[in-house]
Amino acid sequence: MSTKHSETDPIAEPRRRLLEAFLNSDVATVLSYYGDNAVLMAPNEPSLFGKKEIEEWHEEYFTAFRIVTLEQTEREVTMFDGWAVERWAYLVAIQSLSGADHIRDDGRFLTVWKKEGGDWRIQQMMFNSIRPIGSGTSRFLVRLKKKG
Repeated sequence: MSTKHSETDPIAEPRRRLLEAFLNSDVATVLSYYGDNAVLMAPNEPSLFGKKEIEEWHEEYFTAFRIVTLEQTEREVTMFDGWAVERWAYLVAIQSLSGADHIRDDGRFLTVWKKEGGDWRIQQMMFNSIRPIGSGTSRFLVRLKKKG
């Protein structure tokens, strides 16, 4: 991890708890790290605006999938005036709860955090895969097959 403009990483602990909540499929805890007007931009999905839409997306996601492994492969945090911009790369293993094959993916996150009332909250989050389409990584295709 590298940080610019600061030798400390004030979002390290909230981020650790957020990733733990992803691994535990804990929607309430995941949601607690988003600001009220947050925006989530997940791959192959329309942008989600506000906690209600973000909650619905996570509930549907954790009904279909369980994140087995989520490892950071690189990370950089830039701090300024009560804001943190976090860019990190990941390796993830996901189990489809419908019995489909495991999904393994490599990708990137870009997250904008803001300090609100003493707590760090996500204002914007975007993530995507760096693997080619059709390489067995598409959670969207697994969900589409399940619905079909």
